[in-house]
Parts: sequence; structure tokens; C-alpha cells
Amino acid sequence: MVTLKRDRYIAFKILSESNKIKESSLKLSVWDTYKTLFGISESSGSGLYFENYNDVTKLGIVRCNHKALVQILTVLAILTRIDRDEILIQIINVSGTINKAKKSLVTK
Repeated sequence: MVTLKRDRYIAFKILSESNKIKESSLKLSVWDTYKTLFGISESSGSGLYFENYNDVTKLGIVRCNHKALVQILTVLAILTRIDRDEILIQIINVSGTINKAKKSLVTK
């Protein structure tokens, strides 16, 4: 039996007073939080990938496996600090195609 892994795209915005949230520190914080909560074996099967992130507008898109969607949303919700800067990640849209996710970022 063939098992399909459908991708989901999460469009998000980082709300922070600091303008120095870098993509590398965001990735590291998300991965560390994911591994802490769900372990290394779960994180390897999640398909987590940062499609794009803009440091200036603080908008980005994360791709993940449809089975790991709830875990990724949980990680993004509880992440409150990156490099001593307090943040809040606002989920704009969850989509099955990257074009719809990009379109939701344009309207935001």
C-alpha cells in the first residue's frame, strides 16, 4: 500500500518589538523546541522546511507533512523567545499549496 505524504504550508508573521530576528536563529529555535517536545525521531519525520522568511517584514512560510501539522502549530504557538527577544508567532494561513500561502502573505 502506498502512503502519501501531503505537504501543508503555514504562513506566519512574527510580532516583536525587535527588528533583528534572523532566519538562522528562527530555524534553530523552532528545531530545538520541536526536538525538545517531540523527540528526534518525530522531528525527522515531520518534513519541516522553511520555504522563505523575510527579515524586514517578518513574514514567512513553513512547509511540513500533513501528519505533523498539529505538532508544528504547537511549536510555533509556544515559541516565545528568540535570542533574548520576546516574540509572538501569528499564524496567518494553513494551505495545501504554496501559491495560496504566498497569496495570503501578500494580502497581509
